[in-house]
Amino acid sequence: MLSATRRSVLSSTTRCQSFASTSKRTYSVKPSPHGLKPSKSSQPEVYEYKKPPPAPETWLAQYLKRSPKALRVFTSVTGALGMGNPRQVAGRISFHYYQNACAVRELEERDFWHKECRLPPTFQTWFTVTNLHVWLLTVRFRAIPSPYGENFVQGLVDHFFLDVEDRIRQALSQKAPERLVSRQMKVLREQWAGLGLSFDYALGLSSPFATSVAGARSGDGDAEIAAAVWRNFLGARGARGIDDPGPGRLRHSVNISGEYGKVKLSKDKPEDSLRQLEETDDGSGVYDFVGEDVKLYVRYPELMRALVGYVRRELTRLEQISDAEIIEGRGLGEFGKIIDQSP
Repeated sequence: MLSATRRSVLSSTTRCQSFASTSKRTYSVKPSPHGLKPSKSSQPEVYEYKKPPPAPETWLAQYLKRSPKALRVFTSVTGALGMGNPRQVAGRISFHYYQNACAVRELEERDFWHKECRLPPTFQTWFTVTNLHVWLLTVRFRAIPSPYGENFVQGLVDHFFLDVEDRIRQALSQKAPERLVSRQMKVLREQWAGLGLSFDYALGLSSPFATSVAGARSGDGDAEIAAAVWRNFLGARGARGIDDPGPGRLRHSVNISGEYGKVKLSKDKPEDSLRQLEETDDGSGVYDFVGEDVKLYVRYPELMRALVGYVRRELTRLEQISDAEIIEGRGLGEFGKIIDQSP
């Protein structure tokens, strides 16, 4: 029987192959909200995820706990109404997985993301970190036999974007125009798809079956994961090198084809206009180091290596959890530390 990760790889390798030629450009980090509104200060307002308090237990729940007979009747009635079908059950269980395993990870590893990676404490950082962990669970859920796997993936992604939309409305105020909320959601959905496809493609290259579709690139999975980390978390900074930035800013990758990142290059001097765009703050929230701080870019390979190792360890750990444990809602264990301290 194929392992969980391998089954997931098989489901994603083919669809990700067509993405290979565009992954490095189309899905670099795009301009997106710093706490969902531009900040004029060099120190953006801290965005902190707050886990919602548990809902108070209803009188019905208390009664059903005391009466097994009433619980059996209630279960049979809700089952007849369709509330016990696999999709509904997966939706309820995946909600707990999202809340307890994904949405809290930026807060749990705050020192790494903000002190090591120097990412600002903004909504955008929370979204990207949470997106990575949603992808990790998605890989595991895709390996669960149908229809359970599809139901868990759909439930997880639905809860993610419902939470994101609630946070956008909270940040913009309830009176914010609907078109503004819709625009931000489209940008974030594009980022979700870009990160997922980038990491799927990298995972596909690690498959023993990748040779038939990826050719010479098969086996480069770790390098591709590192590239996806660089684009999505480190803002693709230093794309043109960091040895001599000169008077301008260090150049970063620019998305010239995405729906929300389209730019017009000068027909007369396209290279000059591209350079200007690459040296312009892209609004991603990633810090641009200048002066003496340029040396901090040298740490990027170490950070990329740490995140590659983290992704690999967590995929292996999730693979060891049985399908039955996941389907029955018995938990997914705990994500480990990003920087592994073990000898």
